[in-house]
Amino acid sequence: MLKRTNSATIFVLACALAVSAFQSVEWIKVTPVGAGFSVLMPAKPEEEVKSGGDFTLHLFSITTAKAIYLAGYGDYAPSLKLSVDAELTANRDKFLKGLNATLVGSKQIILDGRPGLEFTGESEQASFKSRVYLSGNRVYQIAVAVLSGKTDDDNVDRFFASFALANSQSPPKP
Repeated sequence: MLKRTNSATIFVLACALAVSAFQSVEWIKVTPVGAGFSVLMPAKPEEEVKSGGDFTLHLFSITTAKAIYLAGYGDYAPSLKLSVDAELTANRDKFLKGLNATLVGSKQIILDGRPGLEFTGESEQASFKSRVYLSGNRVYQIAVAVLSGKTDDDNVDRFFASFALANSQSPPKP
């Protein structure tokens, strides 16, 4: 009986340590030079730069077993005059269309005086949550795609809570 209890105790402790180690994994603070934002991500993201016409996009992404995390910014040519509401809505709609997703919900938000839009969407492959902000001719976007059949609420919340614009009054939360 004592031998069985010790084996069971060791197994429970090993599982607890494994879960604890997994939960305490340090996320990486991503602060791209010149980007004007910082965000915590579960691992070092890959960077992709796309230029075309009057717009240049910088995208940082990482894929985990449950989700895809994205953070990025794009610069429009200084000569373009943007309508805040129209640009935010167009960004949302283009993002969802590119993923063959439908809009579930959308609301206006503000971060450090900068207007934004928070929205959710769904496709057959994933559920999406995103925030997009406009500051002059720069657009910022963070998004998470949680794969269908999976949940990752704590990490999604951590990711969104950590996003901060440069010169923000509130530091990113770990």
